[in-house]
Amino acid sequence: MGFVGAAFGKVSAMEPQPVLLLVGSDALRERLAACGPSCRIVHVPRALDAVWRAGRERYQTIVLQAGPVEPRRVVPVLRRLQPEARLILVCPTTLEPVARDTLLLGADDYLLDPPDARSIREVIFRLPARKAKAADAPAFQAPTRDELAALADVLRQIDDGPEATLARLAELVRETFGAAYVEIELDGHRAAAGAPAEIVLSEPIVRSDEAVGALRLALREDGQPYSSGALERLRDYARLIEITMRQTLEQQRWRELAWTDDLSGLRNRRYFEKRLAELIEHCARKRSRLTVLLFDIDNFKTYNDRYGHETGDELIREVARLLRQCTRSSDVVARFGGDEFAVIFWDADGPRVPGSHHPTEPVELTERFRRTIETHDFKCLGAQAPGPVTISGGLASYPWNGTSVAELIRAADQALLEAKRTGKNRIRLAGGPLEAEHPAPDEAR
Repeated sequence: MGFVGAAFGKVSAMEPQPVLLLVGSDALRERLAACGPSCRIVHVPRALDAVWRAGRERYQTIVLQAGPVEPRRVVPVLRRLQPEARLILVCPTTLEPVARDTLLLGADDYLLDPPDARSIREVIFRLPARKAKAADAPAFQAPTRDELAALADVLRQIDDGPEATLARLAELVRETFGAAYVEIELDGHRAAAGAPAEIVLSEPIVRSDEAVGALRLALREDGQPYSSGALERLRDYARLIEITMRQTLEQQRWRELAWTDDLSGLRNRRYFEKRLAELIEHCARKRSRLTVLLFDIDNFKTYNDRYGHETGDELIREVARLLRQCTRSSDVVARFGGDEFAVIFWDADGPRVPGSHHPTEPVELTERFRRTIETHDFKCLGAQAPGPVTISGGLASYPWNGTSVAELIRAADQALLEAKRTGKNRIRLAGGPLEAEHPAPDEAR
C-alpha cells in the first residue's frame, strides 16, 4: 500500500498519527471524521491558510472542497509544497469539468460533493473496498418500471438503425436523470435530447478497454445538483448504451447482408420490392411520382455459353458498376435476378432541374445508360467479342401505369418484353408515347 496508504491503517504506539489537511466546510470535516480511520484532521477555511500550513508541516493527504477554493490556482502550489501527499478535490457536479482539469495540474483524484462513505474510505483514506462496512456502500438503485418500459421500447425498435436507436437512448437518459440536455457520441454517430446547455457530467463509453464514445449530461432541469451516486449510475448507462448500439449495428449488418445481392453488390429483389412499397405510400401522401425501370442484357445466354459462367458473372458485375455511375444516390438500384436489373427513380428532393417533368428525366437517364452500355469496352469479353453489349428495358410510372408493387412491375415487364419483340437495344415506356399517355398527377387519380 506504501507509506501514504499505510498511514491511514492501524497506528501503533510507536508510529505518529497520520495528518490530513482539509480546506472546506464543517460538514465535510464531520463526514471525514465519521467515515475515516483514526487520524488528525487539520481544518482550515481558506486556501491561503492551507498554503501557509503546507509549507510548514507534512501531510499524508490534502482535501480541497471546491467552491470557496479555486482549485486550478491552488492545486499546483500545494503540489510543489507537498510532492508526496495525496491531493483530493471534492466538488459539486457543476464543477466536474474543472475537477478533471486539476488531474493534469497535480491532483490525484476527485469526488462529487457530497461524497458517500464508501468513496471517502476508498479514495481519501485508501482503504480496500473489502474493508468498508456494508452499510457504507450506496444502495443499488433498481430501474423504475418506466425506465424498463422505455428500454424495452428502444430494443423493440433497433431495426430502425443506429441513428434512431441512439436518439431514443439519449431521450431515455435525459428522462432518467432529469437532465436539461443529454448528448451521446458513439461509433461515428451522434444524438442529443433537450435544449443545448453546458455539460457538467461526462462519462466515456468503452469497448474492449478502448474509449469509442462519450455520454454527457448538462444540469438537471430543476436546477438541483446530481446526487453523489449519479456518476456511478451514468457509468451503468454508458455500458448499457454500448451494448445496445453493438446489438443494433450487428442487426444492421445482418439486415444489409439479407438485402444485398452477393454477385453484383446491388440490392436484391427482396429489398427492391420492400422499398418500392414504401415509396408508393410516400408518393401517395405527397402526391408525387416515381418510375420503375426493368432491363436485362440482350443475348446474355450467348455470353455464358461462349465465354463461360465466370465471364458472365464479370459482365453482370461490370453492368452493375456502370448502373451505379449513371443513377442518382436517391435512386434504388437492384439486381432483380439472373441478368435482369431494376431501378426506382423518384423525386426525393423535387425535380433535379427547374422545369423538369417526371417521368421525362427517368427516360433521359435510362437512354443515357443504354448508350453507356452500348459504347463501353467490356474487357472481360476480350478482343473477340461479337459486337457491343446492349440492353433492353421497360419503364412504368406511378400513378399512371399502376398504384401497387405488382402492377408497376407487371407494367414495366410488359414494356421490357415489347422492347425485346421490336428489336432489342431499346427502352420502352409502358402505355406508349410519354406526352400522349401521361396526364398530370391530379388527373391520373
